[in-house]
Amino acid sequence: MLRKMFFTKMAYSLFKNEAKHYANNKNETKGLVNKATNKAKKNELTLKGVWGRLQTMFNMLKAWAKGEYREIPYRSLFMILLSVIYFVSPIDVIPDFLFGLGILDDVALIGFVISQVDKDLDTFQEWEDNQSNIVEVIVNQPKEVNN
Repeated sequence: MLRKMFFTKMAYSLFKNEAKHYANNKNETKGLVNKATNKAKKNELTLKGVWGRLQTMFNMLKAWAKGEYREIPYRSLFMILLSVIYFVSPIDVIPDFLFGLGILDDVALIGFVISQVDKDLDTFQEWEDNQSNIVEVIVNQPKEVNN
């Protein structure tokens, strides 16, 4: 836990201004999420402990950036952006080029942030599931027959 808090403080000091920038520029956030998604896919095995929640986090950021989802508290948005920026940045506590070790600090920070925003991720997941149900109902709605 102490190690995760260290990574969080380190990420905050390095990337707080960048996180604020992304929080105020939704269009740029889409590119950040795409970078993070690509990096995550390359490291899926290492991220297996947080994989599902990480995908939910990415989906929430995408929906927020598109203006579709607005229920995310600023604190949670900021923490998520901070962790995603740290994740994609080559500048961190353990450099990513150290094969096998470089992503461990990223995983620790992501795990900590997930634990802090878990309720918000659950709320988003419910919202996302409801959106799927709405689309399904609309698509499967019977067509009116004109007589």
